[in-house]
Amino acid sequence: MRKYFPFLFLALFACSETIEIDPITGFEVFTMRQGSHSSIVRREVFDGNGIAFKVIFDQSAIYTAVDEQNQADIHKLLGFSNCLKHHQSESARIGWRWFNDELQLLAYVYTDADLTFQLLGSIPFDQEINLRIDIESDGYRFTGDGMTETFVARDAEGCEAGENYWLWPYFGGDETAPHDIVVKIERETL
Repeated sequence: MRKYFPFLFLALFACSETIEIDPITGFEVFTMRQGSHSSIVRREVFDGNGIAFKVIFDQSAIYTAVDEQNQADIHKLLGFSNCLKHHQSESARIGWRWFNDELQLLAYVYTDADLTFQLLGSIPFDQEINLRIDIESDGYRFTGDGMTETFVARDAEGCEAGENYWLWPYFGGDETAPHDIVVKIERETL
C-alpha cells in the first residue's frame, strides 16, 4: 500500500482541482504559470459530437522562446481525446502560438498516433472568438470566427462519437511558459 500512496495523493489532488471563474465575464480562467506546462490537472469526461467554445486571449500570450527554433512550437488551447483513447493516439485540439508577430490558431490532431496540424488563422487580443470542433464520421471539422474551415481525418474504426475527455490549455513543447499566460474560455459540448 505504501508504494501507491504518492499516486493516490496526486490523483486525489488532481481530482479536487477547480477552475477559476472570471466574475465579470463568467468565463473559466486558465493560467499556464511561469515555469510550467499545464494550466490544470483534471480529468473530465463528456459524451458528445464535439465542442464549441468562446476564447479570449490577452497580451500575456506574447512570448519569446528561449531557443529560437521553438518559437514555431504549437501550444494547446482546448480540445478532447476521442473515444477515451490516449490524447497522443486520437485527439482533436485547437493549438495556438505567438509566431510572425501574430497570435495564430491551428488545428492540432492525433490520428493513430500521427500528428497533423494546419493553420486556421490569426486572432486579435481581448476579443471573444467563437471556435468549434465537430466530430464527423471520418474526421474532425474545425470552424470559427475568421478561421479557415478545416477538415482533418480521424481513425473512426471502432470509435463513434461519444465518450471523450477534455484536454486543457497547455504550454509546450520543449519549453515551459516564460511568464504567466492567461486564457479565458466559455465551453460547451455538442
